[in-house]
Amino acid sequence: LHSVKYLFTTKTCPNCAMAKEILKGQEYVVIDAEENEELTRQYGVMQAPTLVVVDGNHTKKYVNASNIQKFVDDALVK
Repeated sequence: LHSVKYLFTTKTCPNCAMAKEILKGQEYVVIDAEENEELTRQYGVMQAPTLVVVDGNHTKKYVNASNIQKFVDDALVK
């Protein structure tokens, strides 16, 4: 099963560009949190950038650029 990654961003988010840089080469969908309030609420996203990884029935959230970096580093180790 293929996991889906959503990167929740806002237009004013200072670290969103950094998060996109961190995720370079990965497959992910950028979601504007302000324009997609329903999805933002559904995943309980409170700040940007937040990476939501949906893997079947499992959802994991990585809030802020440093945690997104950790997620990418851990994924590379596997």
